[in-house]
Amino acid sequence: MENKDSIRNRLLAHLPQPENLAAYREEVTSTLEKNEKELRREKWGTGILWFYVVLGLAIYAYQGDRWLNTSQGHFVEVFTSVFFLMALAVNTKHFVNRSRVEILKEVKQVQLQVLELQASIEKSGER
Repeated sequence: MENKDSIRNRLLAHLPQPENLAAYREEVTSTLEKNEKELRREKWGTGILWFYVVLGLAIYAYQGDRWLNTSQGHFVEVFTSVFFLMALAVNTKHFVNRSRVEILKEVKQVQLQVLELQASIEKSGER
């Protein structure tokens, strides 16, 4: 139980304050840009992997009857099957990461709006 409380306290200690709104906004923007860049790179990797899967399936479909029972035919079949499973796993990972980044964007947007409201309330209270 103490471990959970210490994690909670550490997280609450890192909450941004309305006075640091501009710096926090820049930090959020840079983090989101970094996440978008990683998602683009991941998307390219997934696309290349799917290209290899489609290429393997095309080779197998074209040459299937001729060398289905040969060692080369089995190699292409196993190669394509393994790459297909890898592509499914990488694609699932990409969709999960993309959803995570979209949720992070929404949460940070709401957090920034709350901080702006807090800052405006503090300014109106000071007057």
